[in-house]
Amino acid sequence: MNVVFHVSSGTLSEVSHATNNVRNLLRDETTDSESVTLLANGDSVYFFTADSPIADYVESLIEAGVRCRVCRNSITGRDIAADELVDGIELVPSGVGELVKRQAAGDAYLKVP
Repeated sequence: MNVVFHVSSGTLSEVSHATNNVRNLLRDETTDSESVTLLANGDSVYFFTADSPIADYVESLIEAGVRCRVCRNSITGRDIAADELVDGIELVPSGVGELVKRQAAGDAYLKVP
């Protein structure tokens, strides 16, 4: 099964909730996940920068094989340069476009929170 988690909120609590849900899925031995994607758009993109309070946690998800993708439109609209993102983040042209592609490919969609 392929899964895409979607986070767009700009609060630390809500973004942490999303990243913890991703980690919980990875640890769940009863669920076979081939690929896990965490997609950030809107104000949540601030938490995917290298100076974010959860940057180390995001890095650990990437190291665990999670595809962390960030909307280019969102970072551009917030004056965040691509080189400010955590290493390993993949930029996608549009968060909503990526969600449509992932859902068309059959990924389970989870909006968090």
